[in-house]
Amino acid sequence: MIEIKHRTSGQVLHRVDADSLEGAVLSALKLAGANLAGMNLTKVNFRSSDLRQADLSKATLTGANFYECSLAFATMDGVECTGADFTEAVLEGTHAHNANFSGSVFRYAKLPHCDFTGSKLVKCDMSVSDSRGNFSNADLSEADLRGAKMEGAVLRYAELTKAKLDGANLLKADLTHANYNPQQLHNARATGVVGRSKLEAMKKQRRSWWQFWG
Repeated sequence: MIEIKHRTSGQVLHRVDADSLEGAVLSALKLAGANLAGMNLTKVNFRSSDLRQADLSKATLTGANFYECSLAFATMDGVECTGADFTEAVLEGTHAHNANFSGSVFRYAKLPHCDFTGSKLVKCDMSVSDSRGNFSNADLSEADLRGAKMEGAVLRYAELTKAKLDGANLLKADLTHANYNPQQLHNARATGVVGRSKLEAMKKQRRSWWQFWG
């Protein structure tokens, strides 16, 4: 028997008659504030569950289903969450430093005020998502951000190589020292973007060097 308890009060929120939660069906449950830190939650089905303010830090969530879940203000630092489904999920204010979400789907997900600093989002489908959060030092290479809302998003030192940005709203986003090709922004709304790309900064440095020695 596995008991899922509240992270602060210790109240039992749900019991599972099993030795492991791997592959368990935990859909449409009230698990707000649950302590799931460090657990093996591979391929768990959380569809439509309430996981607001839950602690999932350093949990293994490979292939988990978070479709239409509320993960607002949850803690997901250091999770291994590749190939997961966050379609239409709410991750407002979610804290996920140095986590691995590579290959996961965030279509139509809501991520305003999230903090994914240093996380891997390689080849993620984040199209048509609300991603107005902090992605500093995050790896978004080959991610699909077409049509994403990223007004004012912080992408300082982010890796955006081969990311698809067509139709993305990057108004006043901070792309200081982010690694991307300026041509990637041709079909994006990028008015007021802050900071030079890593490529542009290197070119300016090279010009300054030649001017100094010339």
